Amino acid sequence: MKELLTTIVIGLIVNVHALNMVAPEGGIIDHPKASLTLKFKQSTGTNASSVTYNPKAKLYYSCIAGNRAYPLEVFDINGKNVFQTTTGVDLRGLWWNNKSKSLEGNCYGTGGIVSFPLSKKATPFIGVKTLLEGADHQPGKNSCGVYDSKKKQVLYYNYGYAVKYTDGEKVETLKLSIPNISHINSESLIYTGKKSMELGVLDYINKKVYLFNKKTGEKSATITLPADAITHSVFRFAYANNYVFLYNTESRSLTGYQIFM
Repeated sequence: MKELLTTIVIGLIVNVHALNMVAPEGGIIDHPKASLTLKFKQSTGTNASSVTYNPKAKLYYSCIAGNRAYPLEVFDINGKNVFQTTTGVDLRGLWWNNKSKSLEGNCYGTGGIVSFPLSKKATPFIGVKTLLEGADHQPGKNSCGVYDSKKKQVLYYNYGYAVKYTDGEKVETLKLSIPNISHINSESLIYTGKKSMELGVLDYINKKVYLFNKKTGEKSATITLPADAITHSVFRFAYANNYVFLYNTESRSLTGYQIFM
């Protein structure tokens, strides 16, 4: 009997340890490895500012910030570059709107919120449609927007806060429990859609991604990136389809690290 009880106790300890190895939040992958590459074919511009994913077409879209003539390119599920065009606007944020089934984004300064018509192959077609004009729909001129499809809100990072907009109107400024604001990428916010871990920022000094509850702003998880990950203080950080992406200016490629199972 004593041996049986000992075996049961040891088994419970092993099982508890195994459970602790798998993130209780629902499948977080800490210390993720580089596993996806999106390489731009066009050579203009320096700062890739956003990545988004079309789940129906299984395509990634990414853009280079800084000029209306800079790249907007499309990649398949494996990272193959399948289409190249230009943004047509001075783009910053880029997101897939699940409700309207459209590719949208926000622009520099007074450029407003725009939508990109798509072809039958789900690649950007000719022209850009303006949804909202002016600079009142984002907190800063270089802010990179992300989209919460459940709330129909565009969100931005701004000096330690997540700022939420509905139909272009600011509705909430949520303080995030960030360990050290001076270490955070200044223009980039990510939206994962994962419960209690919806929002995220990049600590470019310590190479960590902090995730937050979108209702409370409390930090819910920390993901440590590899030591050789290339991080930056502005732009060059995004999220789509369970991956965080970091941009390498030398190779002109976005490296994807899968952070959710």
